[in-house]
Amino acid sequence: MKLKISVDPALCFGAASCVAVSPSHFALNDDNKAVPLDAGEVVKGDIRLYERIIEADEIKKDEIVLAAKSCPVAAISVWNLDTGEKLYP
Repeated sequence: MKLKISVDPALCFGAASCVAVSPSHFALNDDNKAVPLDAGEVVKGDIRLYERIIEADEIKKDEIVLAAKSCPVAAISVWNLDTGEKLYP
């Protein structure tokens, strides 16, 4: 399945729980903000996001959603692009 992972750096304060849960998909940048690995920066109006689209099986999907759920400020969103379903939050 194709997933879109999005991190809002305005919400992220660098707790790094997502990195602890899924270091193969998240890292902290130089500003101590979480970013999906190999993410691009997307600007939507006044909002700046880090986004990445990946192919994932059920195991990877579950790991990514768990990492998103671990964020104390819900800065991470995950969508299933095949179905259009927002998986988290």
